[in-house]
Amino acid sequence: MSGILGIIHPTGDISSFLNSAVTVMSHRPWYKADTWVAPNVPLGLGRLGIGIFNPEPQPIISADQNIVLLMAGELYETESLRRKLEINGAPKPRSGIAPELALSAYQAFGVSFAKHLNGAFFIALYDRTRNHLVLTNDRFGLYPHYYYVQGDKLVFAPEVKGVAAAPFVPRKLNLVSAAEYMRFQQLFGEKTFHQDISLFPYGSFARFDLSQNRWTTERYWDWDQVPDNTKMEFPEALEEGAKVFRRAVERLSTDQYRPGAFLTGGLDSRTIVGLMPPRNPPPVTATFGVHNARDVYYAGRIARTVGSNHNWFDFPNGNWVLENLDLHFKLTEGFHSWMHMHSITMLPKLRQLMDYNLTGWDGGTVMGHRDHIREVYNNPTDEASVIAETFKQFNQAYTWPGITEAEEELLYTPAFRPKMQGVAFDSLRQEFHRFWNFRHEYSAEYFYMVNHVWRFTVNMVTTARSHIEVRFPFFDYDLIDFIYSLRPDIRGDQILYRHIITQETPKLARIPYDKQEYLPTMNPLLYKTHQLSVKARRRLKVYPVRPTLYADYENYLRHELRGWAEGILFDRRTEERGIFSTAYLHTLMDRHISGREEWTIGKIAPLITFEMVMREFFD
Repeated sequence: MSGILGIIHPTGDISSFLNSAVTVMSHRPWYKADTWVAPNVPLGLGRLGIGIFNPEPQPIISADQNIVLLMAGELYETESLRRKLEINGAPKPRSGIAPELALSAYQAFGVSFAKHLNGAFFIALYDRTRNHLVLTNDRFGLYPHYYYVQGDKLVFAPEVKGVAAAPFVPRKLNLVSAAEYMRFQQLFGEKTFHQDISLFPYGSFARFDLSQNRWTTERYWDWDQVPDNTKMEFPEALEEGAKVFRRAVERLSTDQYRPGAFLTGGLDSRTIVGLMPPRNPPPVTATFGVHNARDVYYAGRIARTVGSNHNWFDFPNGNWVLENLDLHFKLTEGFHSWMHMHSITMLPKLRQLMDYNLTGWDGGTVMGHRDHIREVYNNPTDEASVIAETFKQFNQAYTWPGITEAEEELLYTPAFRPKMQGVAFDSLRQEFHRFWNFRHEYSAEYFYMVNHVWRFTVNMVTTARSHIEVRFPFFDYDLIDFIYSLRPDIRGDQILYRHIITQETPKLARIPYDKQEYLPTMNPLLYKTHQLSVKARRRLKVYPVRPTLYADYENYLRHELRGWAEGILFDRRTEERGIFSTAYLHTLMDRHISGREEWTIGKIAPLITFEMVMREFFD
């Protein structure tokens, strides 16, 4: 995906690293790179892009030649930024492009300049007069980057493999990360599988002082900065929420780029396409899944209602997984298991049709999902009660159910087991504690947003960005500030959300959306009539049976993927690692192949992906 890379290495070959890192991260022919090596300073920077946002050459250099800046991503509300820059006496940008505005913002506000920007971005700049390198990102870290720093050396990149391209970066497995991955199928905080490589923190700026070889980081935004509107009542929240949400969609869908949306049968993507201003030609929508899946059926209805140029991508069998395994792993680096690669089949065609996906990514969480608006979270007894429930949900509910306590005992070899027992729980507890310092009624949801949305499902965004860019209306700064300023009960059961949909997109409120296939409308007569009709037709067995899952990974693993999976799990390299009990790996696979249990893939797929990580990065 698009991103920024760089290195500080007093005795190394800067150009060689930049070339190597660009090579290992250039996954498609359209990837383009710009590189820059500082004269008389052991510093090199680069920008890797897919040719959509900011296609102009980089770096951007200030008029006095003292500041060199590279940027991935984009800025919003640039007119208000320009006015602010004028008021603060910043040098006038030489052009209207986002990197020039970012450079002027740095000249006006210094290293914390990103707090004055609105957008989705990652920026690196070198200031010759101060002899320091500054890295910064947007509030939510929507362009993930990774870094290694030690003494007088620093390396960073949008992928771990780009960081690891530096010869001085050690390759040592982080056992805490391994323990988290086995229990939760993901990592928490800023950890990677490498003990010494970290995720750049969201809403932060960092400074490397080349004169003193000193690295410092600081958050300029966190959840404690969300305003307080807890006294606001529902009617006012509905009026303001509808206005803020519509503005968020319009802000991201009215420029020269070709919009598109990955359309499901849920609420998030339908609301986005319903709020997009009319345009000619109409926006592109796309849906993946087996022919009779609910997402496919209802997405088709939504697309016809809004008049989009709709595209459907079938999953007739599991061979598509084998065909795309290599690219998916290169893009996600094991942070997302292979059973989450569904959108990848659409991307080659969609690159020809759209410039960006206006994504509904985790809009359900932002707008008030029942997973998070619950008494145990919103009226917590104490921190321990929230941690216990959070552990259970991450282990068993937020994706396919993972291994249990008993299965963890059986999974590891006797020699390796003591290194892993209780580690995942202890790590979750340590990571959670920081969030308990925020509003207690939202601490669990904030933790989820950072550690599941921005660390786990973000890998679907990463996958898409290999071909197209992505925009995030549900992570609009104003929308997040407003939604999380409200009392949890106003957001509960997505009532506020469904009122907005009913009011703003009434035709789409008449298309079913949930597992019961009822309507999202808040019109009580319409909702009740439809509900009774669905129940009656189900009793009479005349209601169509539509699968809730778009891809049948469970059966793929029993058939098309079985040989591949067993070739990894039961390979000598896996056994000689001494981590997993080979006998129990056979037990897990036998349980899955038997078909007598549901959801066992959540116990097996992470083991396969973890072994792929070990072979790629540590062998």
